Amino acid sequence: MFEHVIFAIDDNNSIHAVAKFTRYLDTLRATNKLDGGVTQCIGHWEGDLEVSYLMRKSDYDHHISGRGWADKQEAVLVVPGDTRQPCTLIMNDGTIHSVGRMVEITKPVGNWTYVPTTGKYFTTV
Repeated sequence: MFEHVIFAIDDNNSIHAVAKFTRYLDTLRATNKLDGGVTQCIGHWEGDLEVSYLMRKSDYDHHISGRGWADKQEAVLVVPGDTRQPCTLIMNDGTIHSVGRMVEITKPVGNWTYVPTTGKYFTTV
């Protein structure tokens, strides 16, 4: 089982920034440089709705982290391969918080992630 990261990109409301990011991801995919896929999600974090992305942590660490795509984000969520284990929220300053395990929910409340390809909502408890 693989760890995954859920994250948003900097300047997520700029169509140009999103286009550059998706072209970058598509190039990585086309050149077989990703270990796994990338899923576009919708996140609700601290009262804000935003487009977010889900990918393997190894891909995030190698291709996203520290490369100017998500450097100004307040935090990223690391989801363990074994969903019985707690997720960790890694803050921009390096602080790590355990936020509970990832579970599917039917009614979105608080902070959550929606995966359009599955039609499911998830949160931590």
